[in-house]
Amino acid sequence: MGGRGASSGLTSNSPTVTRLLQTVQSNQAQSGPGWQQKGDYDNGGNPALLKYQQQDDDKTADFLAGTERNIDLNDPQYADGYVYHDIPLNKLLLRLGVKGGPKVVSEADFNAYVRQTGEQVVYRGWSGGQSSAERFMNAQNNHVGNGRYGDGYYYTPDLRTAKAFGNGVITKMAIAPTARVISYQDLRSRMAQMSPKLQSALRYTGTGGTGRTFSPNVGEAQAALKLGYNAIDVGGGYRYAVTADALIVSKKLITY
Repeated sequence: MGGRGASSGLTSNSPTVTRLLQTVQSNQAQSGPGWQQKGDYDNGGNPALLKYQQQDDDKTADFLAGTERNIDLNDPQYADGYVYHDIPLNKLLLRLGVKGGPKVVSEADFNAYVRQTGEQVVYRGWSGGQSSAERFMNAQNNHVGNGRYGDGYYYTPDLRTAKAFGNGVITKMAIAPTARVISYQDLRSRMAQMSPKLQSALRYTGTGGTGRTFSPNVGEAQAALKLGYNAIDVGGGYRYAVTADALIVSKKLITY
């Protein structure tokens, strides 16, 4: 997933890039070179998310079940016309108050960030075209999609693959300093150690959503979030973010 480390030449960068590199360096100082895999994502100290992560498995199962009953479908933050608005992960993120879209930067700042951190450039094609890409970049609430390995924002390092899933518009992105990444294999192994009640609740969350276009998953994204991760490396060139703040995005859209 990249992350070779930030350059120390901060003074030659824009204020935006300087702040990003300082965050990377702080992460490295606190957690070492494996900071992305630490599992301490907390959305800036979000108390509801921390409780979700720290409570025992069976209470988390109850919370997931209750999320279906405690979301107001008329809430304008929620019912904003997004086709996948009722996917269980969107409901969970809204109930937990997980805020913040991706970090959107200029093309020059994006290039400087990936050059100095070694992060891999990745792409996402938008089937809904430019309006979907702009919603992703500008909305402060998460608008995840569905997927067979868990719900979230899927992306790929292969531009041709992104084009195959898009509709004339692609966003160019990289993992942000706020991302915490877990491999899909490790995630599934840790899910198998969760309580039977929580495993059942997670499987249920992978089936909901009127706009679902992929076969059901087993709640991988919800499990990753509980374990302190907001990005998942599926392997084979496929990756996805559980929350939008796991990503840095160039303002310059790729059109084709």
